[in-house]
Amino acid sequence: MRTLAYQIIPSPKALDIRLTFQPARMGPLKLHLPIWRPGRYQVQHFAKNIATVTSDHGVVLKTDLSTWTLVVTSLEPMTISYRYHAEQPDAGGSWVDESMVYINFVNCLLFPHRGENRPCTVAILSETVLGGGYEISWSFEKNKGLKSYRELVDSPYLAARKIQSLTWRSGRAKFSIQGVGPKIHFSDRLLQAYQKFVAYQLDYLGEFPVRDYRFMLWICPKPFYHGVEHTRSTMMVMGPEDRDSYEDLIGLGSHELFHVWNVATIRPKELLPYDYTKAIIFDTGWVVEGITTYLGDWFLWASDVVNAEEYVNLLAGNLKLHFERDGASKQSLIESSVDLWLDGYGPSLPGKRVSIYFKGALVALGLDLLIRRKFNHSKSMRDVMLLMQARYGRLKRGYGRQDFYALVEEVYEGPLTDFWSLWVESSEPLEGEIKELLNFVGLSFSGGGVLEIVDESALSSFKCATNR
Repeated sequence: MRTLAYQIIPSPKALDIRLTFQPARMGPLKLHLPIWRPGRYQVQHFAKNIATVTSDHGVVLKTDLSTWTLVVTSLEPMTISYRYHAEQPDAGGSWVDESMVYINFVNCLLFPHRGENRPCTVAILSETVLGGGYEISWSFEKNKGLKSYRELVDSPYLAARKIQSLTWRSGRAKFSIQGVGPKIHFSDRLLQAYQKFVAYQLDYLGEFPVRDYRFMLWICPKPFYHGVEHTRSTMMVMGPEDRDSYEDLIGLGSHELFHVWNVATIRPKELLPYDYTKAIIFDTGWVVEGITTYLGDWFLWASDVVNAEEYVNLLAGNLKLHFERDGASKQSLIESSVDLWLDGYGPSLPGKRVSIYFKGALVALGLDLLIRRKFNHSKSMRDVMLLMQARYGRLKRGYGRQDFYALVEEVYEGPLTDFWSLWVESSEPLEGEIKELLNFVGLSFSGGGVLEIVDESALSSFKCATNR
């Protein structure tokens, strides 16, 4: 019985979990719980939500922060049992109450040592809290076997008495917006916006890795804004319920969709494959999040979801977040990518770390404008991402920082040593450099987040993806 068979019985704020499998050998066996989740490069220690673990094969001892050990004395199938406290109401957590069962399996499912590639089944008995009538949003059918533990923990599960749903097709793929919350948030306006930027992104790279993708959404009572990418879906939590969340939802949706390529498919070498048992230090977090932040907004403009003025306001907002919040920080993007694992996503020491999202977006903008200026818009960031997909994503090869440098220079047809040194590897201020580049596309940058359109004709050329 190579398969890992999970049974999950939800109750308010808790998940009772049973794992049944056949051990491969006699002797000590380690059981692991992930200490982090893809999409958030920070140690989170989900094991703090488990009090004890038991087995029908004997005593289970906690031997590490997220590891339990038992001695296998028989090769007969064994069952591991424990309770996971599901009280994390965000896009990367798990939550159960009388109205909803929401599970990120990466939080709560133990796996045997080196068992990440074992096939899985999972039975989720949501009727224990929701009663007999409920609906499900999940990338897989109920109780269906999955190829591996990795596939399972990349697929969040949402069940509720009523799930709102909007569906459409783009190219060869089916898309849907599915979630919990007042129907007013699942509007025709939102659907039309998603249809536009989804179609544009698919055309931008010319292929899409999956055939059924869903934007999962929880409109919650409290003020909130959070999204987490997955290969077949994204989970977004937005609130409060009485706020018009349209602008936030289109921005977050566009960002998370591009992650299907930029990290789920095109991945740093350190993350191929994911090792859930330790912090994975890599210095290209700014490529993963910065390019996605920059292009996520640009796609909204290129697909006519927002107009030029609205896009310039989005761009100005990102510039403001960098220059006013951490533009004078001491660390480079490389150092900040590493220290994200140390400091997490909250405030660190004042003036220490820059954001891989917002300074990363500034670097992506700078590269795009440098390439466009040299080739008069006949090349752009699109050429970089097409080559990244061909060289790394499609071939399932991981890239390093020097690989990215070399690929961009290939597109640029020349060295960019000074650019990497100043923009990525140092903490020097960049107001002057970005001001000059923005002038090329008809934008006047006065520092902070002050951005003004001075040449609409030049700006319109910036909207073109090139090679289309």
